[in-house]
Amino acid sequence: MCGFLLRIIINAVVLFISVVQLPGIFVDTLGSTLLGAAIIGLANAAIRPLMELTSLPLNVMTLSGLTFCTNLLAPFMVVKTLPGFQISSVFAPLVGILLLTVCSCTLTKVIQDR
Repeated sequence: MCGFLLRIIINAVVLFISVVQLPGIFVDTLGSTLLGAAIIGLANAAIRPLMELTSLPLNVMTLSGLTFCTNLLAPFMVVKTLPGFQISSVFAPLVGILLLTVCSCTLTKVIQDR
């Protein structure tokens, strides 16, 4: 449980940094950023494995290209549904989500629940 909370906190910091540094992504409050990180952390823990399981036959045929798409799609769906997030450009969210996905996958491998 401590590892999961640590991953959520680090994801919140990465999300906050990407929102501050990337033009095209705006968040109203710090609370929205923390809520977004918590929801993205839960989505990475629940939604992404289900998407990977259902796309397994196609994943074999596309040489893991579909895994890249599911890693981008799960956080993007969550960010689009959160209140207080505004996305005004096309490339900034992709860069931010890619950065958050790489960070989240790395944290999942490095920090594990005991």
